[in-house]
Amino acid sequence: MNGERAAMTVIPNFPEELLEEHKRWHDARHSVDIDNPPAGYGLEFLTFHRAFVRKALEWYRQAGLDARLVEPWPSVPEPIRRSYCYNQAAEARIVQRPDTFASADELGRYIESSGIHGCIHEMAAELYGDEEINDFDFAPRNTVFYNIHLMIDNWWRNWEGLGRFGEGMAYWSGRFCDSDGEVLYYRRDDSTWWLGNPERHSQFGRLAQLAGGRNGGDGREGGDGGADLGLYLEWGAVGESAAFGRMDDGRPFRVWDSDQDGRLEIVFQSPFTGDWWEGSLRSGRLVWSRIRLQRTGLPVQEPDLLRAASSRRKRKTLT
Repeated sequence: MNGERAAMTVIPNFPEELLEEHKRWHDARHSVDIDNPPAGYGLEFLTFHRAFVRKALEWYRQAGLDARLVEPWPSVPEPIRRSYCYNQAAEARIVQRPDTFASADELGRYIESSGIHGCIHEMAAELYGDEEINDFDFAPRNTVFYNIHLMIDNWWRNWEGLGRFGEGMAYWSGRFCDSDGEVLYYRRDDSTWWLGNPERHSQFGRLAQLAGGRNGGDGREGGDGGADLGLYLEWGAVGESAAFGRMDDGRPFRVWDSDQDGRLEIVFQSPFTGDWWEGSLRSGRLVWSRIRLQRTGLPVQEPDLLRAASSRRKRKTLT
């Protein structure tokens, strides 16, 4: 059974240059103490894997392979969550309290130092009967690598919802409508939402221009925010949310692909009613719908699928 699972998860004809790119990134950081990674490592970890996964999946789609096999896990499979190395308290903080991380770098370092990332790889290798899932050199040629890292990327997007407000930069990048390079911007002055598209070629502007050249409440939005983004985009108003109050008031707020359709949505909880709402772009307009959230994941399996061990198996590193 394990052999059959492994065969199903290996990606045929995966490019050697992509394997080498992933290996080089990790090899260059083999001396990092994962239990106490230095400042900057967490953001590097998150940004590298977001870009790498995007590049690898572009090849995957062009190869005509089954996109369903590389979708993000909605949550960590229960057999992994109940394994000896899994830190459920860390998961709860990452998923339920992203506001406790002051920066994306702190989040990325915590994902590593808490052991949750390494444990997921280790136990997934056990669950699927394929040690390559737990090997830096070969993991990217396995569909489970993308299940894991797209889920982790969703954790980051989860933080980016509130985290962007905390950093004074109320914009989010990704595919909201048609293109991976789109930018969604929330203008606090009037609670309007704007979409910037880099693939059209008229009436381009910077984020600072959209913000009217004014600084936000902390002095960074508009001026520095536009400069940091460094993009020229065509902007169009796509909707407003004034009826829900200010989105930056500390409410639970997420920007991620909540319905697994390949496009990002805005998800927030109303502080007035407790209801959850989703905003999605449909035909160029932001449509708000009331939703219900529930935990999802793989069916519960017997714990002996994941053998308890007295010492944690290390992921492959250079010596």
